[in-house]
Amino acid sequence: MRRAAFTLLELLTVIAIIGLLAGILIPTTAAARITAQRARTKVRFGQWAAAMELFRQEYGYFPAVDAGTGKLDAARFAGAVTGRTVDGSAPAPSEALGGNYRQAVFYAIGEEEMNAAKDALVDAFGNTDIGVLYDHDGDGRITETDGPARPVRADGGEPLSPISDALDLHVGINAGVIFYSAGRGSQPEDLVLSWR
Repeated sequence: MRRAAFTLLELLTVIAIIGLLAGILIPTTAAARITAQRARTKVRFGQWAAAMELFRQEYGYFPAVDAGTGKLDAARFAGAVTGRTVDGSAPAPSEALGGNYRQAVFYAIGEEEMNAAKDALVDAFGNTDIGVLYDHDGDGRITETDGPARPVRADGGEPLSPISDALDLHVGINAGVIFYSAGRGSQPEDLVLSWR
């Protein structure tokens, strides 16, 4: 009398099928994760731009959240839009308020927007190198007169420039504030652009 059981061939066939399915699904889930991180970054940048617009409506100008470097300065951004330090534990020093002397709250910085040390802001990929341009002359467009776009890099990656068809400062962008980061940072198409 024989007992019912799997043969070695049947077992190897099942393992091969599972391996094949895993090989198909893993790249798909990685691509979905990157797409979700890009979407979260764009939403985050949109919220930051809205907070800066609220600041502009209150005070009549955009706060200098880049200290003239074209890169987001977390302490200045937090001071300008929250009136507090990046981690929210203390009032921001006067030099970081960007003119928000009433310490009005235009935004609340969440835990996921800070690095582990809670002293820098990050995109959804964990990058702290975030570019920012804002409309200095108040014409409703960001052009080359508002400053140059600086290259950004993913942590440990090569610098990526946002200057392309997506950002032509000769033509300009119809926006008051734009943010950009390197995203996963291996190719120029990895850049995450708040306006696109």
